[in-house]
Amino acid sequence: MNITKLQIDGQAFYLDEAQDVDVLQSQIVEAASTSAAFVHFGTIAHGRVSVLVTPHLGVRFEVQERTEEEVAEWEAHPPVIDSSMLEL
Repeated sequence: MNITKLQIDGQAFYLDEAQDVDVLQSQIVEAASTSAAFVHFGTIAHGRVSVLVTPHLGVRFEVQERTEEEVAEWEAHPPVIDSSMLEL
């Protein structure tokens, strides 16, 4: 199954399959064109997230192939979202 990974401000989020990625991308572009605005989105295992988007914030969308078992496991053991924690 294809899962969309959103990396924003050093954190990685796996988007809920119900999340409309095109709409989210438009909201991020709109927020970045202002001085700052919150953007809200649904994730797998981390619930609803709100991120303050500024014109200087890098954002990356990536589609990854994951098994249904991997995604189901995230509910019990959510993946680390802060990339600085991976260095420990």
